[in-house]
Amino acid sequence: MKKTALIIALIVALVPAAAGAEATYHGVSTGSIVSDVAITADGRYMVAGTGGGEIVCLHRDGTVAWNVSAPGTVTAVAVAGSGDYVAAGTVGGDVLLFDGNGGRYWTKSVAGSVRDLAFAGDGRSLAAAGDRIVLFTNLGKEEWTRAVQTGTRSGETPPHATSVAFTSDGKFIAAGSSNGAILFMNRAGNLIWEGLARGAVTAVDASRDGSVVAAGGRDRALQVYGRSGGLPWALPTGAPILALALSGDGRFVVIGKEGGDVECYRPNDALLWTNRTGSTVLAVDVSRRGEAVAAGNAGGTVYLWNGNGNPRWTFDAGAPVSAVALSENGDYLAAGAGERAFIFRTADVPVTAAEGETAKTTTEPTEAGGAGALIGLLAVAAAGAAGRLRRR
Repeated sequence: MKKTALIIALIVALVPAAAGAEATYHGVSTGSIVSDVAITADGRYMVAGTGGGEIVCLHRDGTVAWNVSAPGTVTAVAVAGSGDYVAAGTVGGDVLLFDGNGGRYWTKSVAGSVRDLAFAGDGRSLAAAGDRIVLFTNLGKEEWTRAVQTGTRSGETPPHATSVAFTSDGKFIAAGSSNGAILFMNRAGNLIWEGLARGAVTAVDASRDGSVVAAGGRDRALQVYGRSGGLPWALPTGAPILALALSGDGRFVVIGKEGGDVECYRPNDALLWTNRTGSTVLAVDVSRRGEAVAAGNAGGTVYLWNGNGNPRWTFDAGAPVSAVALSENGDYLAAGAGERAFIFRTADVPVTAAEGETAKTTTEPTEAGGAGALIGLLAVAAAGAAGRLRRR
């Protein structure tokens, strides 16, 4: 019986290790540099786009749901709702729409590189930021296109759209441009108002109902507008803003800055907190109600904070973190760093290899049931040993 007990103890010891690999985080090699990531509202899937033209969809358990190729370097990805639609844009101006299983619905072309993509809440409309702002239906119909007007704020001719955001109710679209224009449009493409920055706008975001719009850029200023426009609430930030995210309820806006600071503001009020990362911040995100804030920097670290700015954990991704995305409630986090795509369960502190991480957590994805097969073999061995003991 001692041998049987020993084998059963080994099985029990291995089960938590396999389960722990699923419960903490997973990293998958994509074969080329990850340029952008997106995650479903419920955190069940993440999507990564790469410089090699791959679009990879991962389950939150780290298994690859599907992997398809685009015509060129993928510059932006977006996912609608629970993953019913996935969109990707390329450096050559291709816009691709897929179903939740990776089947391609259509491919369209826009002028210039696709720098950003945004779905309406129901996934039936997709906005693309290229040389122009273009709106497509989920059936592939181009509904309208809006040029970014040339202005004195940029020596670039012609200017281009840099960022786009769709309200969840599908009624409004916000966009930023390389010449400092901040545009707020209705669903039909009619311009409601236009704001101005003194430099290129790097990021815009809008609350779920469009009542709050935030924009940041290289002019070292954060601007926040209401739905009706007018003079913005504006604050100097001391360094160029490279990344920005607004909570769905419009109560928190988070910015990532050149030099390494992450700052959280209450729009139209004040700075709430600042955290220093020590390296230029390339990506930020915030959950719908501000429960969680994530960031990634050029030094290769993924950060997670509570809404009050207190640290929850950090993770050394080993390469510059190009993109982060939080699920709606902040319980799952997607990130891209170097040639790896990561998905984290935010409640768990990621365990590094040096701290006893199982190999399966960050190695190439194995076929489903790999851990189960190992445990099954041990179970067979245990049963065999028990049988032998009984026969003696």
